[in-house]
Amino acid sequence: MADVGMVAAAGNKMTMAVGRSDVAEANTVYQSAQLFMTIMCGSLGAVLTPAVLFLPLPDYMTLDKRIALAALLCDVLLTLYGGLSEAVFKATGRYPVGTVLSQIVRLGEFAGFMTGLILFRSFAGVALTGLAARAVGTAAVVYIGQRGEHGLRLGFGRASKAELLEIIRPAVSFMAFPLANALTFQGVTLLVGLVAGTASVALFNAYRTIARVAVQATAMFSHALWPEFARLFGQAGMDAVFPLFRRSALLSAAQSIALSLLLYFISPWLLRIWTHGRIEFVPSVMAWLLAYAAVSGIWHVPRILLLSTNQHIGLAGWSLAASVLAVALAWLLGTLWQINGVGAAMVISETFIAAICVTLAQRAFADAGVKAGYTL
Repeated sequence: MADVGMVAAAGNKMTMAVGRSDVAEANTVYQSAQLFMTIMCGSLGAVLTPAVLFLPLPDYMTLDKRIALAALLCDVLLTLYGGLSEAVFKATGRYPVGTVLSQIVRLGEFAGFMTGLILFRSFAGVALTGLAARAVGTAAVVYIGQRGEHGLRLGFGRASKAELLEIIRPAVSFMAFPLANALTFQGVTLLVGLVAGTASVALFNAYRTIARVAVQATAMFSHALWPEFARLFGQAGMDAVFPLFRRSALLSAAQSIALSLLLYFISPWLLRIWTHGRIEFVPSVMAWLLAYAAVSGIWHVPRILLLSTNQHIGLAGWSLAASVLAVALAWLLGTLWQINGVGAAMVISETFIAAICVTLAQRAFADAGVKAGYTL
């Protein structure tokens, strides 16, 4: 969370500005965000690195582990800083290129970790080699991102305090989403162990992983719409966004429901292959989790609409509320019905946030004078 959502919020505003051909404003946003990220990441690195290396820590933190932890912290900060260069690709109509490069850098970082393990066989060796790979990859992404005549350039000359203050509110709101995810995923997993026993955690996580295949497929589709929504919104407001939103929302919902149904029928085979028959197929548990996945697909596109146009502030608070609701209901219903109760809690909380998100998206269209809906 060290970037305080600045990368996403600034990336959205850059894309909107480029959409209306205002390269000067896009460059102001970009350089203001660069200044913020440089100060934030540089300050954290300057404080955390010596703290990890020299401050008193538990006895098991040997020098090897201290160096490894310092390198991993720097790796995280470098990743955050590099995200701003990835936003340049999104803003300048090169989202596929930026996405591919981002994944190549992640693979390169992983290869660096493995190389460090083979060559040095130490925590520090693994972390430092991975950090070096990440640094090389990030530098390459920055260089490729700067190529072309798009007008977005490195530097601080056009940085603006007023611009930063304008971005801060949507940027901070982005922090709610990783926190909500942590509550939902880790919180519910811990509760399964509490109410149903530790052995049930393996079954629950395997089932949830299969169910989330439908969620991830929907997420891939909806995230590809992010730069298009932002560009169209900057170009001509919500009127320009609505035709794409309407068809995409219908397609996403249909895709999620159809894939969830398919997964229900093939999940016994998937479990048998994946777990070598060690985790049995329980129809009721799989049905609850796939119902959760189907509902999740219904609000993915409305969610991306709000996120991509920096209209997500209200959704951020509701997402946290839905996560708290999910954990509370999981405890209550799980105590009564074990894993089935946890699954029911997930469906209820997901339906709650889906209704909120769809309502907020339709309100955004209504406020702009567009009659929204899911009808073709």
